[in-house]
Amino acid sequence: MADTQFLTDNRLSEEKWPKTAFEYMLQNMQLSAFMGKDGNSIFQVNRDLSVAAGKQITMRLRAPLGGEGQGDDGDMEGNEEALSFFNFQVGVHERSHAVRAKGIMSEQYTSIDIIREATEALMGDWSPERLENDMVYALCGLGNAGTYVGEDTSEVKTVNEHAPSSSRILRAGQTNAGVVSTYANPAALTSTYTDYLFGTKIIDSMRIKAQLAAPKFRPIKINGKGYYVLFIHPLQGMDLQYDDNWNTTQQYANVRGLMNPLFGKQGMSDQMQRMFSGIKGIWNDVIVYELERLPTRITGESFEDPNTATNIFGATPADGTARMCRAVMCGAQAGCLAWAQPWKKHQKDFDYGRKPGVGVDSIYGVSKTVWNDPGIDQNTDTAQQDFATIVADTVATER
Repeated sequence: MADTQFLTDNRLSEEKWPKTAFEYMLQNMQLSAFMGKDGNSIFQVNRDLSVAAGKQITMRLRAPLGGEGQGDDGDMEGNEEALSFFNFQVGVHERSHAVRAKGIMSEQYTSIDIIREATEALMGDWSPERLENDMVYALCGLGNAGTYVGEDTSEVKTVNEHAPSSSRILRAGQTNAGVVSTYANPAALTSTYTDYLFGTKIIDSMRIKAQLAAPKFRPIKINGKGYYVLFIHPLQGMDLQYDDNWNTTQQYANVRGLMNPLFGKQGMSDQMQRMFSGIKGIWNDVIVYELERLPTRITGESFEDPNTATNIFGATPADGTARMCRAVMCGAQAGCLAWAQPWKKHQKDFDYGRKPGVGVDSIYGVSKTVWNDPGIDQNTDTAQQDFATIVADTVATER
């Protein structure tokens, strides 16, 4: 435990705390623009458990009918097709943190309001960072604190772990000239790392995977047009800038804020406006967005269980020269954020009221969407491929 060694008598208003704190948290999150209650968001927010008890939410999706129907003079009776519903669970867990003052001498040394500063630090910085990290880790197929699925070394369990499914991961890269190379597993990366950079052909490969997936990734609709959203690491963004195809396209048709005619000037919500703020560009109906929270690895490390030798990156992403970065492409409803309790403030005085402390806690769960096939009679739960996420691991040059 570490105590903060200065304080004053001032306190924040308890009555205003819950609403302003949550709004403040969202304002400090890059991904808040991709959160929403409807199905046209990357992260669909569910608050069912905030008004009812429970440890998880269960979402459902009606599977399309697969029968061909009946022909001329055919009988419908006796040939009916049963409806089938996919299901998906998101478990919730607690996350909390606190700050405590050292003692009354610290109050004498400074005029800083420890309760106000601690409140702003916890809600304005710490809570949005942790929630956003959880969202990124979930989409990328990792666990809390960026651990691999199954590592189970984090005390916090707010991320529902799902490793990338077999057909939703792209192990490939390209040269600046656009020559594409693939690799079977991380250990197979033994050639020149500049053969496995990020570029427009990797974007195209991810987009095609999304379009040909079964079921097809549903794009986010903006002014009637569908887009996928691709989050890339800033190091991948630097490599993308050396792609001649990208540079040519952006030179003549780059998106410069919302004034670009591509999006129009009417009918766009505040959420959509924030979504397009600061994007890197658009390539073949894929919105490219840089996100520094995306995970990276170097030689000897792994995104998956390192106890399997082929999961460990070989000599290619050498520390100081290059590193492996994981990009993730998302369609609508790629993930779910289940709230059971929004961030709540707790305040307490210790040691005969001489040492104030403040803490925050929340109960929530974050997961990428992985539907379970109920099977015949709705009595089985076989996990399907990731519903609307594809990851790509490419090498990026250290800058």
